[in-house]
Amino acid sequence: MLSIHALTRDSVSDAAQVLRVFTEAPSYTQLVEGRPPSNADVDDFFNGMPTGKAATDKFTIGFYVGTDMLGCADVIRAYPASDCVFIGLLIFSEAHQSRGYGGTALRLIEELARGWGSTMIQLAVISTNPRAFAFWQREGFEILYRTSNPRFSGDVIVMKRAIQ
Repeated sequence: MLSIHALTRDSVSDAAQVLRVFTEAPSYTQLVEGRPPSNADVDDFFNGMPTGKAATDKFTIGFYVGTDMLGCADVIRAYPASDCVFIGLLIFSEAHQSRGYGGTALRLIEELARGWGSTMIQLAVISTNPRAFAFWQREGFEILYRTSNPRFSGDVIVMKRAIQ
C-alpha cells in the first residue's frame, strides 16, 4: 500500500532520500536535461517555485511502501490559478516504475488538492520524455500548449485535467 508523507527542506534524511530517488531514476535528468542526476536536482525539488509564489504554497511529498521511499513529488497550491494545483515533478525510482504507483500517487495528490478547494491539476512534461507523456495522457491529461525553455532538451508540453 502506497502512503504519502510530507518532506521538509531542512531534513538531511529527506534530502538524502530525494537524491536517492533521482539517482535511481537517472534516465529522467538524462532525457529532459541531457545530464546525470545531481544535488542541484534536490535543491530544485525543495526550493524551485514559480515567480510570485510563497514557500507556504509548495508541498514536497514522498511516496512510501512501509518505510521505503519509492518516489516523490512537488506540488504548488493555487497555481497557475486559485482553483488549480501544479505538479512540478512526480518521479519514482526506475525499479518501481510501471507498477501502478504513479496512478496511485496522482490520486493521493488529488486528495490533497481537493482539501485545498482545487478543481484542476496542471503540469508540464518534456517532449524528450515519451514515457512520462504517455503516462499523463493515460491519466486523462490534455495538452494546453507547447513552449520551449533553454533548460530542457525538448519542448515543454503543458497539460491539464479536472480533479476526479
